[in-house]
Amino acid sequence: MVDFCRDCGAYIPSGFTECATCDPRGKPFLRLKEINPNQLTPQDVLDLFPSRTFREHQKETITKMVEAFTSGIKCILLVAPTGAGKSYVNASFTSATRSFYATPQLALIDQIMRDPLLEKRFVEIKGRQNYRCYYNPSRGVHVGKCETEQYPCNERLDICPYWMQKMRALKAPSVLLSLAYLISEGQTEGISETYLGTRALMVLDEAHNLEEQCLNHISVRLSPFSIPYDVYDEILPALREVGSDIELGRFLEGLESKLSRLLEQLKQKSETSGLSVVQTENRDLIERYLASYYLYMNSRSEWVWQIRNDQLLLQPVFAKEFMKQLIWKRAEYYVISSATILDPEEFIELTGLTTILEKDEIYVLQAPSTFPVENRPIIDATVGPLSKQEWDKNMPQAVKTITEILRKEKGKVAIHSHSYRHQRALVEHLPADIKPRLIVHTSRDREEKLQEWMHSRGKVFVSVAFNEGQDWKYDLCDAQILLKVPFADLSDRRTSRRLGLGHRRWYENQAMMEVIQAYGRAIRADDDKAGFYVVDGSFQKLVRDCWPYIPDWFKEALPPTLQPPNPYHALGHVSEST
Repeated sequence: MVDFCRDCGAYIPSGFTECATCDPRGKPFLRLKEINPNQLTPQDVLDLFPSRTFREHQKETITKMVEAFTSGIKCILLVAPTGAGKSYVNASFTSATRSFYATPQLALIDQIMRDPLLEKRFVEIKGRQNYRCYYNPSRGVHVGKCETEQYPCNERLDICPYWMQKMRALKAPSVLLSLAYLISEGQTEGISETYLGTRALMVLDEAHNLEEQCLNHISVRLSPFSIPYDVYDEILPALREVGSDIELGRFLEGLESKLSRLLEQLKQKSETSGLSVVQTENRDLIERYLASYYLYMNSRSEWVWQIRNDQLLLQPVFAKEFMKQLIWKRAEYYVISSATILDPEEFIELTGLTTILEKDEIYVLQAPSTFPVENRPIIDATVGPLSKQEWDKNMPQAVKTITEILRKEKGKVAIHSHSYRHQRALVEHLPADIKPRLIVHTSRDREEKLQEWMHSRGKVFVSVAFNEGQDWKYDLCDAQILLKVPFADLSDRRTSRRLGLGHRRWYENQAMMEVIQAYGRAIRADDDKAGFYVVDGSFQKLVRDCWPYIPDWFKEALPPTLQPPNPYHALGHVSEST
């Protein structure tokens, strides 16, 4: 087995205990082959596989990926289900060349860093708020001495936890980071000597929602949390009067002028008397807001806006114009992996890959599930459609059905609720004998309640938006229940506009993608077992509409009652099954 130095990135063969670069007493060490993916051989990658043993299809998948890169492919979409061992396959490639390993899911980063076979493969880097200031440990680095007192901190590379870790990442062959950090680091530190820059390979794991994730970084958001609260309170009456595009433009221009003046005042104050923590945070909020606003003003794309609950959201209908600058510029080769890239051609188009690559430079590799289908059944517990129009009519039967399931399932159960409104409606109407088993979270105690459920026995976790990034294997979860198919909100103007442009398939596939993600939370190994109950009559129609794009390993778990009467095969697209 090969071990890696997390400080300098050297890798150390079996029998050698120290890194000579970081410790002069250490024994000689080996250097990573700093070559591009198109120069790799299958053995180069297989030799760096984290485990001594391979799961079914892993070795074949790695070989096909190497062959693709060496034949001129620059981007591989690895579509593989839970249990295929994507993380180990990805880590084999990131260990073989200078790379980024990025994911939008912080839970996946935690899983990787807890895995003894993976943790030393990477140097992990997080945002500044995750590190404590050396001179004032009660504060994060983002509001530390150098930010509040304009202290130059010339010694930061020797004492600051953030900058010391940044230098480790700069030298390391493979950097593990969140998608959010990858994007923000490129926007805020792109001209500094400590910029992580570009690398030969970028692995994006769990990247099925990549376009939506990038929207979070380019949308203009106006709320009490996106600008200083006193400014928000002052402009709120004017925001409530906005009713047209012209009025919105005038409002935004006035706000930009106000925030620019305040930002200049804060900068002058920081150079004289220094800033408080609150003032430093306000300065950062203003800078982020103005960056998004200027991006909007210079954009060629169509944007839509909406005001809800006294908050403004302004975002592009499509994000592909911005993807090169946000992500693709950081590497030359890419591995994009997920279980739920249902329509690869649509994914390639919406993420702007065709703006940087030719179609024949993109390769789609699909892997089957190795988990016995009898261990992961999808159970038809549908009642009637739980759409907005039919919720009141069919909700009582849904509660009755879920009650029957919970009386049968005595182990730990996770209920996937579509929203907090649906969560509350279910909990309110469940009978008294069920309620002691319930663990219900709010938006403020999500992690605490999750941990409480994971360490409990026989409890029921009534959750919202826990359908991704969770590893509920074995006795952590014995059954799952889907309460309502998670269709996107039709009152959302961006969703409405995309449907108006004919993107019905995108709308349906987004809902199916979330269902399949939820399905994969509880079955994490060959001998793992958990049923997945579907409680929504809308699901059968969704299956029929999405049938060409649903992976075979999910189709085979569906009962006959949820399958289309005349199933047809998936439409042709550039792909290959492992």
